[in-house]
Amino acid sequence: MSYRLIPPEMLVAEYEPTTLRVACERCKRDAPELKVQALRKRFGSNLTMGQLALKVALSGKTPCGLAETGQCRARAWEPPPWHWADLDRAWKGGWMARLYCKRHRGGVKASKSCPEVVIVDVETLVATLGYDFKLEHLRSRLQCPRCHSTLIDVEWIVPDASPPPFAPTADVVPLRLKPTPAQRALRTMRVIEGSKKTTKIR
Repeated sequence: MSYRLIPPEMLVAEYEPTTLRVACERCKRDAPELKVQALRKRFGSNLTMGQLALKVALSGKTPCGLAETGQCRARAWEPPPWHWADLDRAWKGGWMARLYCKRHRGGVKASKSCPEVVIVDVETLVATLGYDFKLEHLRSRLQCPRCHSTLIDVEWIVPDASPPPFAPTADVVPLRLKPTPAQRALRTMRVIEGSKKTTKIR
């Protein structure tokens, strides 16, 4: 899982995900995911993420030996959004969802997975599963539309998302969902209204 560096100047109160990780490249400290709500209760919400990372490095059974000297490089890292966000966030943010078949058996025989990439309509998912449905549970509710296998994987493309650190940048082209009939009709009306010309009566 690739984590994204959280800006050190961001306030803890402005941080939206429910978990984070704290790592220090100098002392090789890499704590597991921490609950943000528990950190807010313990250290407060008026701190910056940089200050919070140092406090976490100083706490616990094995505090960082570099934190008190000012040489600690502890930083807070944000997990990928599909590990904490819900469908409402994905829909309003214009996220793209692509489904991949991961089937390796057909009945009792070995079989290849379906090669097609399926574009999932996020708006339909919201209407079916609810706006507060967590993205991390989505794989358990979907299946491949070609072979009906439940062994699938869902890839999320977040617009304007910076590439994760320590990972190669992939040339991913965001795919746009087809507009609904209502959206097409609205666009047509706007074009017609914009093309009208006023005529003067002499």
